Amino acid sequence: MKKVDSYKLFIGVAFSYQFNWALMTTVSMVFMVTVAGLDPLQMVLVGTVLELSAFLFEIPTGIVADVYSRRRSIIIGYFMVGSGYMLLGLFPRFDVILLSQVIWGVGSTFLSGASQAWISDEIGEEKANRSFLIASQYGKIGSLIGIGVCIALATIDLRLPIILGSLGLVLISLFSFFFMDERFFRPVTEENRQTWLQLAGTFDQVVLLVRSYRVLWIFIVIAMCEGMYSEGYDRLFAPFLVKSFEFPILVGLDTVIWWGVMSTGSTVLAFVAVDIVRRFIDTSNYRHLVMVLTISSALLAAFTFSFALAGNFYIALLAYLGVAMLRSVKDPLFTALLNQNLESTTRATVLSIQAQADALGQIGGGPTIGVIGKFISIQVALITSTITLIPTIGLYRLVLREKQGHNLD
Repeated sequence: MKKVDSYKLFIGVAFSYQFNWALMTTVSMVFMVTVAGLDPLQMVLVGTVLELSAFLFEIPTGIVADVYSRRRSIIIGYFMVGSGYMLLGLFPRFDVILLSQVIWGVGSTFLSGASQAWISDEIGEEKANRSFLIASQYGKIGSLIGIGVCIALATIDLRLPIILGSLGLVLISLFSFFFMDERFFRPVTEENRQTWLQLAGTFDQVVLLVRSYRVLWIFIVIAMCEGMYSEGYDRLFAPFLVKSFEFPILVGLDTVIWWGVMSTGSTVLAFVAVDIVRRFIDTSNYRHLVMVLTISSALLAAFTFSFALAGNFYIALLAYLGVAMLRSVKDPLFTALLNQNLESTTRATVLSIQAQADALGQIGGGPTIGVIGKFISIQVALITSTITLIPTIGLYRLVLREKQGHNLD
């Protein structure tokens, strides 16, 4: 069976993945608050279980992608994430939702680092760095369409878009199985494969790399800080809006329409912001990347503080849109920054370590944020999570100073 061009497949999967992701997640937080009846602490614990699963399996699955096959790792990942989310939609109970997070979390580790490493090998690092931003834009288009479909289905039943979106991810896995190529990755041959010895050897290479270059340690600390921030915000923004404000009547339509308006607005703004960055920021220029990430982090903290302290719904809405726009810009640029000068043999594993550091930040900070949200207030919990983001502003500047005169090769 003829394989699809790697670049086109990468962009196409980015579109279809984000379409199904939007289908699953646009109303998932509202679903967990209103249908499953989770309180703030339970909401955060759901995220903590997800991130704990990611933390425990991130490096092993990243090493599998480096040693065996990135393609195989990606296929498994899409299948598991889809299956986990489907379980959440079918059985809206706290215990089952926790189980779904384990499946989803392990599945996400098969994806983390593998797709970036795969496309970097297939089309080259320079073109891959540009493709991250282009894929992000196509993903925003897919997300925009997915939001519209989600809201239409959610007015019938909140579970419907979650189930159908998760099924879509399973179908992406099957499509990748038949049409995804892998020409330039060279797995260890069967006669030379030593399984755990080979895995340990790859891990030792990565440990040596991280210990040799202080800048990688700074990346890890940044990821941990951003993980602590995102766990509080991602899990509590929905209950904060639901419990703090009365949603204005929107042309006589159900409140769920507001979630579609918010998601659509954030997606459009994110698309425009990423397009501007793609046109004017040279992703091969280390200094430019660091400067944009520094400014984005400062603005993100300011917008999140504004969201938590908002006195009315419309101020909170504007702050929410600002947060979503800035985070959409930061993610592909951070990947491009970290991806520079990483060797192919350890690229997926190093990217996995970064993702694991993010998960560790969420695991360490999540329960504390949840307790604050449950026993003090959700507003104080959001403020606390935002404070953990502030150190990244200085850390990005430290990255620039540390990088000068050093290469990660």
